[in-house]
Amino acid sequence: MAANLRSSTKVFFLALPLAIGWTIYTDQPTPGNFLLGYIFSVSVLIATGIRGENIRLKSAPRQLYNLVAYTVYLATEVLSAGLKVSRVILMPSLPINPGISTVNTQDVTENELISAVSAHGITITPGELVVDFEETQDEGVKMIVHSLNLDASGPRLEADQTKRLARIRGILGHD
Repeated sequence: MAANLRSSTKVFFLALPLAIGWTIYTDQPTPGNFLLGYIFSVSVLIATGIRGENIRLKSAPRQLYNLVAYTVYLATEVLSAGLKVSRVILMPSLPINPGISTVNTQDVTENELISAVSAHGITITPGELVVDFEETQDEGVKMIVHSLNLDASGPRLEADQTKRLARIRGILGHD
């Protein structure tokens, strides 16, 4: 009974940022629209079976800080990569070297949520796309990443994953 109550509490907690995102996305910051987004969010979380098992609510202020820091980090990465890709498109004489590389998720727990959020962080960055996952016995889970310019992004992907993983673990309360 207590486990179900904690699971339900996490669903209601998880629905809050989704409802805020709904309100921002629909560009209608009214209490009624927020409530509608919250109801949709709870419904989607329940329908998809996401109960928040991977999230530990042990330090909400620190987790919120990590969420904001991760969002700012992603926004700057997307803007920076978007400008670089635009430059390549507008100046076709610039060399590109498309290719595939692998990036270790660096998550020893092999948590699927952490892998999915990491893949999302890479995929929303213009010029990079996670196309698959590969599980190895020695090195754990790796993401297979297609890059528009392998020379520029290849070496940087592992370092970026280290930053991304620290923030994602902080958001989920796995510090």
